[in-house]
Amino acid sequence: MNDKRTEILSSLTIGDDGIYGYSFDNKGQEEEIKLRESVADHKYDNYLVEISKHHSVPVMDNEVARFLREIPSNGSIIDVGGCWGWHWRNIQKIRPDINIYIVDFIRNNLVHAKNVLGNSVGKNIFLIHGDATNLVFDDEVFDGYWSVQTLQHIPNFETAIKEAFRILKHGGAFANYSLNIQWPIKLIYRLFGKGYHESGNIPGSFYLARASATQVEIIGSIFDDNVNRRYSEILFSPELKMTLAGKNNSILGVIDILLSNNLGLLSGLARQQSYHVKKHNIYMADPVKSTN
Repeated sequence: MNDKRTEILSSLTIGDDGIYGYSFDNKGQEEEIKLRESVADHKYDNYLVEISKHHSVPVMDNEVARFLREIPSNGSIIDVGGCWGWHWRNIQKIRPDINIYIVDFIRNNLVHAKNVLGNSVGKNIFLIHGDATNLVFDDEVFDGYWSVQTLQHIPNFETAIKEAFRILKHGGAFANYSLNIQWPIKLIYRLFGKGYHESGNIPGSFYLARASATQVEIIGSIFDDNVNRRYSEILFSPELKMTLAGKNNSILGVIDILLSNNLGLLSGLARQQSYHVKKHNIYMADPVKSTN
């Protein structure tokens, strides 16, 4: 194992299942943990088919490719809330020089990731049972921080962003994807007398805060830079049972890739809004005062 991998993994303990981990406390996410663990207990015959019900595989493969262009040769990426790790299933073909560290707070999700990623696990992909608000890695060790629909579920969003800033190297790339507020779906829900959740706890389920100006402000303050917004999954809407665009090799998915943009076009229709920024200043123990 090379020196960089040894440095990153040195504070972790590896289990008999080949998954690394450390002790952490998920206060405020107890209900979500129960829900996620029940889902992780299921068995799946085809992971991509299951994933395409909740994410657009073509769109996110394209987003991964865009992100990888920001990562230097032999770089390291941390995927926070990486779940089954499916974003990196092709990394050996497209960027075998990169090491991926997938962190998830549900250990059984990482067991599924072993099935999805095969022999890449332990080679250039490492699975870590951990928490987004308490990452035990040294300062400035990763070239990229990637997170998809995870930080939106963390009540203390600011703490998670501070951790992202801390562990990123100077020049490191940050990308966070959250569910967007879609005004057409919000209107449809209202017409049918259904509540459209934007922010707060969903009883018996989990905390969810959709993409917002507040989140942008927090990220911008911590990184001390302008945050670029991007809109994606415009033709993909599980809420309206429109999932054809999410299937692997879908023509609609290819069109959806072309519709994804940084300009705010069709922003009200986009299921996802993502935030992108680079770390250009020096890490401080407490980059900003709490906004809570």
